[in-house]
Amino acid sequence: MKQLPTLLALFLMLTACSQAPQSADPSVITSRSDTWETALNAKDIDALVELYTTDARLMPPNTEAMSGHDAVRSMFGGMIDAGMSGELTTIEAVVSGDIGYRVGIYELQSADEVVDTGKFMETWRRDGDGQWRIVNDIWNSNGAMHADMPMTHLMIMHEVDDAEKWLAAWRGEDSRHKLFAANGAAHVHTFRSADNPNLTGLVIAVNDMDALDAMLASEEGMAAAAEDGVRRDTMTVLGEAK
Repeated sequence: MKQLPTLLALFLMLTACSQAPQSADPSVITSRSDTWETALNAKDIDALVELYTTDARLMPPNTEAMSGHDAVRSMFGGMIDAGMSGELTTIEAVVSGDIGYRVGIYELQSADEVVDTGKFMETWRRDGDGQWRIVNDIWNSNGAMHADMPMTHLMIMHEVDDAEKWLAAWRGEDSRHKLFAANGAAHVHTFRSADNPNLTGLVIAVNDMDALDAMLASEEGMAAAAEDGVRRDTMTVLGEAK
């Protein structure tokens, strides 16, 4: 009978060990991460969105966090429309039970030129269908922001002659995203009114207001607006209130 406590303790210890989450092969998420890179470079936004949970959180640099599939589509769809491609390198990946994480570095290219390098961290979750998906995605650039060029946001609203034509100008490798990115705009999101189909708008994360102002006032900027059918007399610009 004196051995009973010892045997009971051993039984409880073995039971606890058997119930602890077991580490798994990290390739279950690194292989899915390879799919992310392939989808971006193939400009397949639907395949990319499918790699995120429906409640996924994105935490990009120099802007607020966002969540959900619409946010994923807007963020990475903008990169695709800007003609960007990328290369991801895993530094560490760990999986335990239904949760995993990956840490790595990235390189973004546009027109065969490197436009940004940085680091990222993802947390992954195995969903009910057995597929692993990203639930949190945070990344930031290695490039330092200039102290005299703080990030701010602009909202520009205007009517256009043909909203479909205007939206088309923001898609593809030589889209307006590329023009704005080269002139002080870190991110640009396009919007269209449901009530007035020709009322459109932009929300722009700006890290160099002087460069953006100069581009918009330049012959190139004026020609782009005219080509896209922007009715300049209807334009309203709202600055960020702090």
